[in-house]
Order: sequence, then C-alpha cells, then structure tokens
Amino acid sequence: MKILSKEQFAYDVASIGSYVDQVGGELLSKALIGGTTAKYANVRLGVKGTQALNLLNSTAYFNDGTCGWDPSGTTTFTQSNITTCPEKYNEALCYKDLYDTYQSMLMAPGQTSETVPFEQQIADLKVKQIQQRIEQQLWQATTGTSCFNGLKTLIASGQTGIAVSASGTTFSPTAAYGVNGNPITEVDKLINALDDNAMSREDLVVFMSYSNFRLYVQALVKANFFLNYIGSTDVTSMMEATHPSTNVKIVPTIGLNGSNAVVIGPREYIVIGFDLLSDHEKLVIWYSKDFDELRLRANYNYGVTIAKFGSTAYFATNGLA
Repeated sequence: MKILSKEQFAYDVASIGSYVDQVGGELLSKALIGGTTAKYANVRLGVKGTQALNLLNSTAYFNDGTCGWDPSGTTTFTQSNITTCPEKYNEALCYKDLYDTYQSMLMAPGQTSETVPFEQQIADLKVKQIQQRIEQQLWQATTGTSCFNGLKTLIASGQTGIAVSASGTTFSPTAAYGVNGNPITEVDKLINALDDNAMSREDLVVFMSYSNFRLYVQALVKANFFLNYIGSTDVTSMMEATHPSTNVKIVPTIGLNGSNAVVIGPREYIVIGFDLLSDHEKLVIWYSKDFDELRLRANYNYGVTIAKFGSTAYFATNGLA
C-alpha cells in the first residue's frame, strides 16, 4: 500500500520579483496645451508666402449747411503684409527597434510589420506638439530666427499705434484691488491706455501667460467677482474669463509663458495666416516598403501680423518683458 505523506502545497516566491503588467494598462501621453490665439483672431486662409492685408481708413470733415458744393474728407487705402513661414515635420519609426521591448507583445506575428503599437496615440501627440509650436511662434517669433515678427514684438512699447499702460506692474497674489500689481487693477490700466475708438469695440481680448491667468482668476475670486465672469474651463485647451463690468475677454496663451507681458487688442485686427487650417491638425503616417519603416509627415505654414491705423492705439501692452 502506498503511503501518503503530508506536504505543504504552496508557492515559494521569495526569490521572484513582483510581477509588473507592462502591456495591460492604457498608454498615457504627455499633456500639452494646444493653440488658443487663432480662436481669438482674424484667420486668413489660402496664404502662401506673403499676402497683402488691405486696410481702409477715412477722415471726414463736416461743413455748414449752406448752398453750394464744398468737397472735403479723404478715403485712404493702405496695405500691410502678412508673411507665412512653411514648416514640416518628418520622423521615421523602425518597428524592429521594438522587438526587445514589452511592445513586441502587442505586435502582429511575423517579421514585417506595417503598423506599430499605439499608432493613434503617437499621431495625436505629434499633432498637439505641432499646434504648440505654432502657438509659441505666433507670439515669440522674430525676424532674426523666423520670417515674421510674433505678437510679443508687434505689440510692444515704442511701436507706432501701441499704447503702454500706466505703471505696468508684475501680477501679485497679495496686492489689493486698486493697488499696482493687483491683476484686476493691471487689466483696468491696460484697457484705460487704449484710444477711445478702441474702447468702443466689442471684440477686445487680453492675452497673458497661464501663470498670470491663474493669479487673475484668484484675484477675481478674492474680490467676489467669480460669479458670471469665469465660464467653463479646460486647462488642457482653453480657459477664458470676462473682465468685470466690461465685455473684454481674458485668455491665457503659452506664447507668453515665462513672460510678464500682458497685451490687449481687437481680435479683428490680429490677423493670422494659414494656407489650410487643417494642415497643422493632421499628420500622415504610412509604411514605406522602400525603407521598411513607418514614416510620419506634416507640412504646414503660418504667420501673424496686426492691423494698425496710424497712431490710433487699438493695442496696448503693460510694457513688461
């Protein structure tokens, strides 16, 4: 008769490291802020290279209502050019580089692969990076490194038709309303620097960095202005507020991140040029049999300018760098 002995039936895992599931989780891509300025600007499509921006101005003189004909007044057409810079994005992905990584478990069987894992997430991230690049350049570009000057250079002290607010001061989280440095007060001073004709417009927009926008929103809350002034917010794409007792929109842009500059102007007079608006929103990915790799390509162009009418101050800056 077979003798059955009692044994301890249990795993001894003391020498085995903890299991880490590297393929079961969702891929998290880097969070990036997309473009915001184009949503608050006059966008012109079909611009290749340089295109003239046609401006209309008029001076009216009024005479006494007597008999006779007294011609007076002038109608003036002027032009300001908008120049766009072509850019491209090219990248190659060799699927064989993944064979020694966890992503090989997600690949189809065989030694030839015309796709790679997480292809859509890769494409989405690249598109966001392109949009971020454009947003930054619309503000930070200079003719020294690009083919146009960005808005930070165009809307700066010393430029014709650009006003400077009185005693522009860096935003402070502790300054009370009415004191220099209070974000609400600083925006008040920016609006007051504009020409009267500009103040009557219904499309004025204030641009600032994201850090300054958060200080501005905190100042609204402290002053009990948060109700009805802060709309729906999305920190990954767009935030917006309306300055108290005005129709002026307040929006942040990554183009001013790292800067204390705050500017204001009418959205109609901020002109952004693209050839196709969709060019910077799409990325083509294909498998190249010639090179046995996946290739990514995007071609797009962009540029910006502002419309100015002599010395009339339709734009203003706080004068800070």
